[in-house]
Amino acid sequence: DIDIRAHNRVAIESHPMARRIRMIEGSSIDPAVVAQVVSQAAGKRTLVVLDSNHTHDHVLAELRAYAPLVSLDSYCVVFDTVVEDLPAGLYPNRPWDVGNNPKTAVRAYLAENTTFTIDEDVEAKTLITVAPGGYLRRAR
Repeated sequence: DIDIRAHNRVAIESHPMARRIRMIEGSSIDPAVVAQVVSQAAGKRTLVVLDSNHTHDHVLAELRAYAPLVSLDSYCVVFDTVVEDLPAGLYPNRPWDVGNNPKTAVRAYLAENTTFTIDEDVEAKTLITVAPGGYLRRAR
């Protein structure tokens, strides 16, 4: 996160699963942050969840940085792809909107990368999701 607030840090550190959580403060696309995440994921079965700045460029940079960490048959889940399917102007105080959002980034990433496929079965099982077309399964 770009800003881990003190009360959030306390809550996370006191959680029973805290030993499984590594907090990294900084932009998810900062090379130093990416390097820390790559180091933490090394040699482990990995699932990636992207849910930060929802602009096309930011999400595409996240996909390029983190999707390669995903283990075979695991997932990169890109949240808030639904922005593309909502009425334009719904987020007037945000830099993302129709045409500039996680779903447009997913489309661009899949056009340049053939190791992932959209898993529509996951979406169908959830019935309601903010990530339509955002469940990317590593197929190769």
